[in-house]
Amino acid sequence: MSDGRLRQLATRFGVAPSYVDEGGVCRLVNDASLRRVLSVMGVHAQDSTQLTERMREVRVGRWREMVDPVMVVRMDQLPRTVPIRLPVAVDQLRQITLTWRLRKEQGEVLTGRSVGSRIKILGTTIQDSRRYCEVALPFPRGLPLGYHSLTVEASGPGIGQCAAMALVVVPRQCYLHPAVMDSRRTWGITIQLYGLRSTKNWGVGDFRDLKEMIQWAGRELGADLLGVNPLHALPPGQVSPYSPSSRLFHHALYLDLEGIPEFREASSIQAKVRAPAFQARLAALRRSPTVQYEAVERIKRGVLEELFRLFQRRHLARNTATARAFHRFVRRQGEALQRFALFRTLEEQMTRRRKVAGTDSHGWRSWPPAYQHPESPAVKQVAMRDQSRLQFFQYVEWQCQQQLHAVQSAAKRSGMAIGLYKDMAVGIDPGGADSWAFQDQLVASASIGTPPELFSPNGQRWNLSPFHPSRIGKDGYRLFANCYRRAMEACGLIRIDHAMGLFRLFWIPDGLVSAQGTYVKYPAEDLLGILALESHRERVMVIGEDLGTVTPSIRTRLMAGGLLSYRLLLFEQTARGRFAKPSRFPTAAAASVTTHDLPTLRGFWIGRDIELKAQLGLYTQPEWLKRDMVTRARDKQALLDALSGEKLLPAGTSRKANAVPRLTDELCRAIYAYVARTPSRLVLISLEDLLGDIETPNVPGEHAYPSWRIKAGPHGSTWEDWTKLDQVQMMAQTIESQRTQG
Repeated sequence: MSDGRLRQLATRFGVAPSYVDEGGVCRLVNDASLRRVLSVMGVHAQDSTQLTERMREVRVGRWREMVDPVMVVRMDQLPRTVPIRLPVAVDQLRQITLTWRLRKEQGEVLTGRSVGSRIKILGTTIQDSRRYCEVALPFPRGLPLGYHSLTVEASGPGIGQCAAMALVVVPRQCYLHPAVMDSRRTWGITIQLYGLRSTKNWGVGDFRDLKEMIQWAGRELGADLLGVNPLHALPPGQVSPYSPSSRLFHHALYLDLEGIPEFREASSIQAKVRAPAFQARLAALRRSPTVQYEAVERIKRGVLEELFRLFQRRHLARNTATARAFHRFVRRQGEALQRFALFRTLEEQMTRRRKVAGTDSHGWRSWPPAYQHPESPAVKQVAMRDQSRLQFFQYVEWQCQQQLHAVQSAAKRSGMAIGLYKDMAVGIDPGGADSWAFQDQLVASASIGTPPELFSPNGQRWNLSPFHPSRIGKDGYRLFANCYRRAMEACGLIRIDHAMGLFRLFWIPDGLVSAQGTYVKYPAEDLLGILALESHRERVMVIGEDLGTVTPSIRTRLMAGGLLSYRLLLFEQTARGRFAKPSRFPTAAAASVTTHDLPTLRGFWIGRDIELKAQLGLYTQPEWLKRDMVTRARDKQALLDALSGEKLLPAGTSRKANAVPRLTDELCRAIYAYVARTPSRLVLISLEDLLGDIETPNVPGEHAYPSWRIKAGPHGSTWEDWTKLDQVQMMAQTIESQRTQG
């Protein structure tokens, strides 16, 4: 029989004792799973004695804290009071003096005091034979948007306490760009940067390609934005942009090395790159239909090391203006960049040691214990001893940020209203830099994932560490604010992957399967408020990816927070299997046909995704394959019916889906015209659909498909060729005309 107290304890810590799956079935989580999830959170309740002790701690714990660590409030709903908890009885309050000191973000300091009988009582209790009073401190009036700090001191007979809390005042909603409010509704293209082919890159799409493509998309196609996959720094050997080592810093592989100032100053390095043998290696990497990450990394790293050594000699050693600019950058980035560079330095050293020893590396948790925490004495010695190596990684990040700012500047000059649109991953690789640097705020022995569902009967384990829901607020949500702030640099729009993670995430403790996991709740209103504040400060819009098992209430709260919904035509169907009419799409949304985890439009029509799943052995039950084939035939017919209903079906196209073996360019344009007719503020088209590709960038799961490696466009072509394709120009004109008519 389930223990009711255990379920109460789980609920208190945000661990769901049950949840409703995508089929509407309520799934009860067994006690063993609840205990495991609580345990990885640091709440041990393995037997009756521990459970009793944890329940007591829950009951008493809040009263022992004089103030909450953080208070996030809306500017339009400022509270009247700040609750203060004191270990005194009511009759003792007359002798108590509360003194407070508020430091505003800009430095101004306000002070005040409340004495004796003027202190308003909010509540009383007795816990462990001790009396407590909760009293009201007047909330400071006229507090502006921003991050402030409040210190409260209580003094009197038998009491002398002092505590501090962060006060964060936030706007009601995220920023909304004026361009999406006028009659000319905006549209743009989404790309996988690594997959860009060009005549200039070194085998992987880079920031030069991005800059040139964004100028072309703005000037020639009339697009208002260009979206890219997450640009986060990745762990060695990782290729998925959604499994970052750090969400704060960037993947050096995307650097345009020839655009770095030191490259332009170094004739010897230029000569090396122009040598026939070197150019032959680059040509082979460009010709490859997939990105050869390891080979590209080796060739780029060698040149990057030379560029940094030149920077050291010409600038750091002479303390030039450029060196001083670099030092200012490092200071602005603060401790986060210091820890990231320190981690990368240690990661290099540990990888070399393991190669010598012939063992595999599994991230920092496999390092010697002395190096497993950023504040350990051994780590501090490395920081002092290897300053040059730390500066190398800081230099690399400096170059990444400079080149990204140049991309956004180019976008604005090309006439784009929004410019660069960046994606933000939901979690952190458990062996990565952020996991090491901020391990007190992450949970090491659990992974984010999904419960069993229709398209993933065994569920999914993403191998991403979740944030600890109660620890992330201890420092005033500074880490989250920093993540949002960094994501919003040098762009006009970000998309938060799996935005449901602001509310809840599905945790799977190590050693358990997906069916044994459950959802864990997060302080959504606080996180949404911090997001809105950073959005307004940076003047950057936000899309919340709300696909999959997102509940209607979560979707409503995301949109109330000013996040644009993410609506895909392939998912927008009625209960009877009909595609939603364009007018039924919400205004506060970014609309598209498909995305990187789904088949391309042409791949969808020929059932390429179903074929791939069969080839990869993902259909472990024969009926699943049959189910998908029947559903696809129905969906194709429903799509033609929807086009016909909007009078968009091209002349001469059969009304019967089984008579249309492949999508023509005209039919593809008609489908995007359908989406462009929606009132949604943004319309997005993937580069793969713009070029007519069949293969999708990613097939979720562990298998032999080359996910995150496939280059876009016809083999042998480059993006310079794509600019001359009639189908590209005509697709852009179709979307532009539909958006303008709207």
